[in-house]
Amino acid sequence: MIIIHDKRLPAEYVRGLKAKLPNVSFVPFSPPVYSDRKVYESILCHTDIYFFELDEKTIIHAPSVGEKYLRILREMNMTLIKGNMDPKEAYPDTALYNAIRAGNTVFCKTRCIDAVVLEEIKKKKLDIIEVSQGYARCSVLKVNDKALITSDKGIAAAARGTGIEVLLLPAGQIQLPGEKYGFIGGAYGKTPSGKLIFLGDFKLHPQAEKIEDFLFKHSVLYIGVEGLPLYDAGGLII
Repeated sequence: MIIIHDKRLPAEYVRGLKAKLPNVSFVPFSPPVYSDRKVYESILCHTDIYFFELDEKTIIHAPSVGEKYLRILREMNMTLIKGNMDPKEAYPDTALYNAIRAGNTVFCKTRCIDAVVLEEIKKKKLDIIEVSQGYARCSVLKVNDKALITSDKGIAAAARGTGIEVLLLPAGQIQLPGEKYGFIGGAYGKTPSGKLIFLGDFKLHPQAEKIEDFLFKHSVLYIGVEGLPLYDAGGLII
């Protein structure tokens, strides 16, 4: 198994995860270099800005993502589809690949999303649910296809409307250097077996008991890095 993560993820988080996942290869992600109009600094190396996970074996990626990462993903038997546009410096051009799939539903703000992503979603006959939050992937922790955690009220309402159970958290309490706070969706990754890997220790979160109860209710296993606050690194590609 490999984990692709923001190259600026603090060393104590990387060490903590490596201690619990000794047989996993960790690959720091650097953004593509394609113009002067790079994505703004706080999310520059976030994988969820450059990749959309269409399904467990298919990833749509920004055109200029480095061949190093594409080769690694191919070696893990992933199918790769090149997107149409590269993310640029300011929103909404930073949210081209920031959609989240749960079951047969994809939540996104369609006017932000790359045309290839929308085309592939339609090819699979998935339902698109329009939300006002352009950073839909950043905003959602997918527990499973029927359960989500988010602090975005619009996404929560839309998900509940499709029969998905939602734990709605107050915004904040997640670190993202350069910003007031980060998002829950950027502070985790999910293994092929369904286990959640947290960047930090959610038991330090003010809503820890609710989070733990929600994960227990849905029989989801998890690991994290004890003693460190949740950290938004744009999620993990696992």
